[in-house]
Amino acid sequence: MRNIALHISILFIIFLFQTCTKEKEALLPSVEDRVTEAVTNLRNELTAPANGWRLEYKPTNTSGIFYMVLKFDEDEVHILSDVADNNGEFFDHTIPWRVDNALGLELIYETYGVFHYLFELDAATFGAEFEWAFIEKAGDNLVFRSISDLSFAPSTITLTPATPDDDAKFSRDIAANLNEFVSIGPKALEVQIPKQQILLEDAGISIYWSLDATKRVITSILAGTGSDFEDPNFDAVILNHQSGYILQNGNLELLVPLQFALAGRAYTIDAINFSEFSNTGPNLCTLSPDDGPLYTGLISGIGSISMISSLFDLEGAAFLPIPEFPYSVNSFFIFDESSNSLADEGGIITEKFPGATGFLFYYGFESDTQPSNAVGFILEDALGNSEIILREFEPTTTIGNMVRVVLNNNYYFSGTPGPDDQANLEEITNLLFEGGDMYASDFPVEGLNVFKLFNPCNQHEIFLVQ
Repeated sequence: MRNIALHISILFIIFLFQTCTKEKEALLPSVEDRVTEAVTNLRNELTAPANGWRLEYKPTNTSGIFYMVLKFDEDEVHILSDVADNNGEFFDHTIPWRVDNALGLELIYETYGVFHYLFELDAATFGAEFEWAFIEKAGDNLVFRSISDLSFAPSTITLTPATPDDDAKFSRDIAANLNEFVSIGPKALEVQIPKQQILLEDAGISIYWSLDATKRVITSILAGTGSDFEDPNFDAVILNHQSGYILQNGNLELLVPLQFALAGRAYTIDAINFSEFSNTGPNLCTLSPDDGPLYTGLISGIGSISMISSLFDLEGAAFLPIPEFPYSVNSFFIFDESSNSLADEGGIITEKFPGATGFLFYYGFESDTQPSNAVGFILEDALGNSEIILREFEPTTTIGNMVRVVLNNNYYFSGTPGPDDQANLEEITNLLFEGGDMYASDFPVEGLNVFKLFNPCNQHEIFLVQ
């Protein structure tokens, strides 16, 4: 009897437990209701701040920061940014947005805007994002992580409630002016990041760096005394420094300060306060008027500065005279301003010298029979016989990474020249070396020392193998 009573008691307890559980489940919202509530809560959070959200967007660990203010309403987000590309399209634009719940709450910008533009950089390999997974609310801030970032440490963004003053912190004029330094430079087979020279006017020092205005990254290459490389007492220090930057409150602020010592003094640069921009700076082509970009400003503790375009390349400074043999290259690797080979069909080399197989650059060559400094071609006839035709230039040296090629009217022919060979060589070399100043840069090829010679007057380029 006791066992029967015990069993009845157990069954009664189980019945009561199941009844209570079902009643509680009946009181809980459905999965669909919970999802709807979560989406609604995040939407309410995003639309709540009266002044929107402040965002300092750093797409990758090595990039700079893009400053933005985002103001959400029920259907659209009004985005203010300092991205000057596309003629300022992204300074102030409005696009639709939504919150989804796939693998969690997701903030998605639906049509093309600044986030999509950054996402597409470098064929969508830059690392920017336009779809974000919600992580948490941290105090008053909202934290999201990248959805498409497959690294072990996906990038995150933090939206901070904006203040009325945040709209005034933009430095869009600096962003637009820095884009003006995207000037002429080598681009055949690769596009180099524009380079600048920063003259510390009070200190008599120049800094040479490359500024990637698209990714907000500055790579400082060299600091040297004076304003050029022709001072016999020139002194320099290699910097090898890279930093992202942010533009705000009229300043370009380095995320990692640049520090170096030169000529008995230590320098620290953490920001430049830019003031006046004009197109009155020196032109990289000596034949042209001074209409290059010029940006003046101030560095705290150092003094006035001027920023101008530059073509300095540290590795290019290794383009030096070689007494043993000339520099050379296949004739195909000579390009015009549109990166078309001059040896292609319709190119001037093919037109004037259809048998040209190679280009030669004699620089300090030591020979009893051939010139020391000359440029020209290796020509091959239908029978496979080769000859060399050259035009000489005045003795010169590399200054920094610049070689001044002043052509003269002395010619060398290893065989009997054709009736038009000298005139044709004169025409081609006048074109290639117009203006005279050629800037050398390194072109990385495994197992070879390859240089580019770039002509800023007509933007022609010559590859040369050492």
